[in-house]
Amino acid sequence: MKILLLNDRYPPRYESSVASITSNLAKEYEARGHTVSVITSHRKDVSQEILREGNSISLPVEYRPSLRHFKSIKQGAVSLLLEKEIRKLEPDVVHAHNVHMYLTYDALRIARQYTDAVFITMHDVMSFHYGRLMTRRYIASEGADTKTTVQDHIRQAGLQWNPVRNRIIRSMLDRNVTNVVAVSDALKRALDSNGIPHTCVVHNGIDTASWEAHTKEIAAFRRRHNLEGKKVMLFGGRLSRDKGSTPLLHALSKIRKAIPNVMLLAIGNPKTWAGLHKEAAVMEDLSPYIRNIDWLPKEGMRAAYGACDVVTTPSLCLDTFNLMNAEAMANSKPVVGTCFGGTPEVVENGVTGFICNPLHTDEYANLLLTLLSDDALAVKMGKAGKERVEKLFTVERQTEKYLALYERLARSGQ
Repeated sequence: MKILLLNDRYPPRYESSVASITSNLAKEYEARGHTVSVITSHRKDVSQEILREGNSISLPVEYRPSLRHFKSIKQGAVSLLLEKEIRKLEPDVVHAHNVHMYLTYDALRIARQYTDAVFITMHDVMSFHYGRLMTRRYIASEGADTKTTVQDHIRQAGLQWNPVRNRIIRSMLDRNVTNVVAVSDALKRALDSNGIPHTCVVHNGIDTASWEAHTKEIAAFRRRHNLEGKKVMLFGGRLSRDKGSTPLLHALSKIRKAIPNVMLLAIGNPKTWAGLHKEAAVMEDLSPYIRNIDWLPKEGMRAAYGACDVVTTPSLCLDTFNLMNAEAMANSKPVVGTCFGGTPEVVENGVTGFICNPLHTDEYANLLLTLLSDDALAVKMGKAGKERVEKLFTVERQTEKYLALYERLARSGQ
């Protein structure tokens, strides 16, 4: 098969979780004998020309980000470039991932002109919402109520709200897409409740072997960041309020009284972290119990997983899959995760870690404390986590499920 993947960003120029997923899939498809092309984008300060590197074609696309909810639907100049490239490639399958910024949803219409096999994977809620889903109803229902309203959209987007955006996106998906793939059951329920058509689920996968840290790099990481002799909790990703920084810091306030050598390792932008720390309004000074490290490349992040005792993902939004859970499990680390979003599908409560509502701060702190205090339990859960991720959340398994979708369409003769 000739498979074309679309994603707004792509390595090595741009790194993101979805870019990494798309890249891993491209490698797996090629390893299985398929011809793979990738269309992505770059900003015009990089080049004003199309860049062709290996199997990737990068289009020059740029506009003012405040226009995103208008420009992400269709841009005439981008559509012309896409049509020319897709026509030349003549793909059997087009599979879009994140196209809600630069490549635009109009890429789906163009793709459908050349093949009936058009798929899109939703990695977030941007197909029906204007930012991370964390409405009052969603929080109060512990993630059960995912329906959004016009008022929710206006509250999230403000003056950038586009009154026809969601209706146009739903129409584009309905007319042009074979399947809308959600990366978790939690996201599928949200897509369904907000009118997104043709949904099914394929969980994300990781290259498990490449995420397993080695003893020497773990020891070097601990020395470099003064973590020797510490009980380390790891928290990271794109830092923001909805990732649960406030309940985490309040939990740390309780834990450090029972475990004086505890250390919270927070991976992410230091300026953002400083603002979140201040916003949490914890009464005492927690700075002696925190190491904040700016963004790390994969090798550094892998060592961070190896150097910690427990990983925590206390998101308060619909965190659709959260790759940190799977990456932690690949390193045999237990996870204390959130009840919001897809984490309960990855972390098996009571087996590979614990699931809770992070807003119940005492319960959350006690679960972290349990794993930090009981090394045997942490090792047992970490081992179970590694077995679980190797069984369910590998890029090989993800690839097989996607290929089955493509082949089912071919067999049906659609």
